[in-house]
Amino acid sequence: MLARAIHAALSLMPPEFSHQLGLKLLRAARPVRVADGRLRVRTRFGELSNPIGLAAGFDKTGAHLTGLAKMGFGYLVAGTFTREPREGNRKPRLVRLRDERALLNAMGFPNPGIEVGLRNLRKSGRSLPPVVVSVSGLKLEDIVYCYSRSQELASAIEVNVSSPNTPALREYLKGSAFKDLCHAVASVKKRPTYLKVPPPTQEVWDTVLSALKVWVDAGFEGVTAINTLMVRDGRLSTGFGGLSGRPLLELSMRAVSSVHGEFGDHLEVNAVGGVMTGRDVLELMLRGARTVQVYTALVYRGPYAVQELTRELVDEMNRAGYRNLEELPSFRAFGHT
Repeated sequence: MLARAIHAALSLMPPEFSHQLGLKLLRAARPVRVADGRLRVRTRFGELSNPIGLAAGFDKTGAHLTGLAKMGFGYLVAGTFTREPREGNRKPRLVRLRDERALLNAMGFPNPGIEVGLRNLRKSGRSLPPVVVSVSGLKLEDIVYCYSRSQELASAIEVNVSSPNTPALREYLKGSAFKDLCHAVASVKKRPTYLKVPPPTQEVWDTVLSALKVWVDAGFEGVTAINTLMVRDGRLSTGFGGLSGRPLLELSMRAVSSVHGEFGDHLEVNAVGGVMTGRDVLELMLRGARTVQVYTALVYRGPYAVQELTRELVDEMNRAGYRNLEELPSFRAFGHT
């Protein structure tokens, strides 16, 4: 009751302030137990206790992973980190859309830089679930630097070249620029690696699928689908930003189905975008997702979101007649190592 009261109070505060305060309060929280062997899932970066991951951007510093792990996640994504510290865009840069159960953000990658981020990760110790480190940069050499450094501590790396708040990044998905990126990253690769891609809008999806063919041929394991959707909104300082939350679910499902249909077991899919219920999780996994990441669901459902999602997922599995996740058709149809 106390936790739910605190969450209700945080929801009345300015969104960025309440986010930072909530992260600090997690230090004093009791761990949530999510223990059900039916939810265990094998991935390219290890076996997970459940398929629910924390999406990139929730902990931009890597300093709050111990507290976030108490929420019961199967894995955590830290960052996104860049080579040098970034303050991000000026405020206001985060807006709640309560009726839509959505968020608008124009954050612009605020983070302390990769070296401080990894230092914070080291301080978290070895009690965490698997940690994926998200990296990005405006220059190829900066992405490669962050990628290479992250492999010392990360279970896997997520390369973000699709943030709507950094338009120049999207140039990496095109032609020779993407081939150069793949070649440079592959030359230092030691960990499973996932490419975070934009939503399947008509303007970009053919480019995304072409890029993923290059990604697979370069020897990379997976994709995180999808990033936020760029929209224009005068409440943000930049006049535009990324939409996350419930409105993205249909796009996420479309992207997962498309990627799984095109590449099968050649690409492991982490689904993200619009997930609010255990039914959403199962629907995405039936379409081919191996794991599902959440962010906005935590804002609206609170500190017990992961526990509730996993319970709902088990209920949905029971109704559908699945004894465990490995029985899902998309899991059985393709081998997994």
